[in-house]
Amino acid sequence: MIGGLIVYYRGEALDFLNMLHTTGTTPLMRSRIVFSSQIDVERLKAAVLTSAQVVPEIFGHYQVDRNRFVVTDQPVNQVIQEVQSPYSPENTDFDFTNGPQLRLFVIHHGDYDVLQAFMSHLLTDNRGFKEYLYLLAQAYNEEDLTNLHNERRLRPIITKIQRQFSRPRGHAPMVTGMVKLPHYRGINLRHGGHVMLSSTQFMRVRRVAKAQDVGISEAILAAYAKALQVLTGHTTVTLPCPIDLRRFTAETADVTQVANLTVNVFLTIHVDIDAPFNDLVKQVHDLLTVERTRVAFLYRLSNLQKMNHTMPITVMRKMTNRWLPQPALRYTNFGVIDQQRLRFHGLSVVNCVFSGAFHPSPTMEIAASTFAGTCTLSFNSTGSERDYQLSMKILENIQAQLLVWAQTKPQPAVAETDATTLRHQA
Repeated sequence: MIGGLIVYYRGEALDFLNMLHTTGTTPLMRSRIVFSSQIDVERLKAAVLTSAQVVPEIFGHYQVDRNRFVVTDQPVNQVIQEVQSPYSPENTDFDFTNGPQLRLFVIHHGDYDVLQAFMSHLLTDNRGFKEYLYLLAQAYNEEDLTNLHNERRLRPIITKIQRQFSRPRGHAPMVTGMVKLPHYRGINLRHGGHVMLSSTQFMRVRRVAKAQDVGISEAILAAYAKALQVLTGHTTVTLPCPIDLRRFTAETADVTQVANLTVNVFLTIHVDIDAPFNDLVKQVHDLLTVERTRVAFLYRLSNLQKMNHTMPITVMRKMTNRWLPQPALRYTNFGVIDQQRLRFHGLSVVNCVFSGAFHPSPTMEIAASTFAGTCTLSFNSTGSERDYQLSMKILENIQAQLLVWAQTKPQPAVAETDATTLRHQA
């Protein structure tokens, strides 16, 4: 209890939307930060308490029937746990409806530490997760956060988008062409897999993307679709593509946005077996350009915003489930990790990788993140060994498609892409 009071923080419409995706899955995101030396745990605890002055919801439990966060106290010792390697916090049972929205595990590896952070998708999206870690670093560095404000509201963004775009005609088209992976019998265990594009390899991919005026995410989605065609035989693949609504607002120095402000549009991609990969990337680029232009997602998003806190959650759930696609294949882009903002006093960050929730097979979520020029594609899943092997084949096929694309399409030399351009492309 904070000062003897129970404090309630209103949930937003997209918090509710993420709650609907929780069937069989704990809605979390994960980051793994490797330091060159040992972190000061007491200082980290103080940083968490300081960050809670900006984002108090981290200590709250999510009340499903009210779509709100309830903070009764600030159990920092429950949020931060010290463990010894080879402890695997991935096997923890996270329950954000009865506990905090943040869990930090400091894993001691002798003379260096690894920080694994798990954050609730009920509270924030991939961009917001990064924003919180930057905030945590600021607090650890004992910077003044007094004037910093966390903006979680969706309504101002919807209003701004409505002013920029004309109202979409009718409802967004129904999503078809969902591909489902096979599910193999066996002992269900938690698995994590990843592949990497080295800084040199990823630089070549970026150069090709820049030369063709396409985004990195578009290339990854094209490779994802091609991998699914190769491994499943499907030539029509529908994949979700995240759109960060923050792109419609201006950044403000004293405002952070640890919030759910990402929506998915669904791209139905036709994979021509004999067509060059360039054509597939262009198709994805063109599809996404159309979706961004007509903002069909705005119609349903504004309706959901109107229903939020005016209708009972049970009614909202029934209505939303009728038009909310539940994709078995997902994609999350964490983008470029800002090394300047992820600095902890007295420590060097050796590596940082982001990934998504542990989805039960055959559901699969691929996450992309870039640190120090190296791009990592990863997934977390719960399933059999054969399920894991299939997911790894998909990742490896995506990696191969991107590397071949970069190598077989010579491009004139261009200057190294700066951080701003990378952030745009990612």
